[in-house]
Amino acid sequence: MLKLAIQSLPYFQNYRTFLITFIVEPLFSILMVGLLSSQFSSSFFIHTIVAMSIISGAQTLIATLNTEFVDDQKRGIDLELAVSAPFSIPYWLSKIMAALLVAIGQVLVILTLIRLLTGDGSWLGRAFAITPVALIFACIVGFVATVVAWRKSDPYFFGNVVGILIVLLSGVIVPLSHYPVWLKILTELLPFSHLMQWLITGKGELLIDVVIALFWLILAALVYRRKLKKVKEETNYL
Repeated sequence: MLKLAIQSLPYFQNYRTFLITFIVEPLFSILMVGLLSSQFSSSFFIHTIVAMSIISGAQTLIATLNTEFVDDQKRGIDLELAVSAPFSIPYWLSKIMAALLVAIGQVLVILTLIRLLTGDGSWLGRAFAITPVALIFACIVGFVATVVAWRKSDPYFFGNVVGILIVLLSGVIVPLSHYPVWLKILTELLPFSHLMQWLITGKGELLIDVVIALFWLILAALVYRRKLKKVKEETNYL
């Protein structure tokens, strides 16, 4: 199932799509953030680019998970899932693993380029410690966004919104200390800001993001059960 999930993704249709998805678009976003952060310090500049690389991977993961499930909706597989095997671990595990592999690949490519271009490796330890945690958290948030949009007229809407909010609320554009109070409060909605601040500055309450991720995990279970009930009702009606 994992092989089928990977093969169904549009990223691997040709080398041009692969290059644009994994190198051109992420590098463009990262450099734009880097230019904004360069006004603070050279160290902050490098670490911010690294943080943005990981956040970009989280965005890609959410978009990939969303794309996989939308593709199954187009083929009617989601209805079969809802009726016959709503809690199929192999099904969802294959989707999540495919999205994880894509995101990890993108992050590794960009981090390698940053290391080669800057010659700075001071961030390596923290980056490799944070990346798997951030991507696991992205799986949870992405699952919620994907399921909320299940059978909606625009199944990509919530995934796109979350992808934008991850950048805005993670503190990778400017330090969280420069955020107004109301925006600092909103950063607690997603489990990324403290991870990224620890990566950038070496300081951050990582446990807070773990707790926030656990809330999202509970939300994922509640939303999925509710959506299953709704989709089953629609299926019976049809």
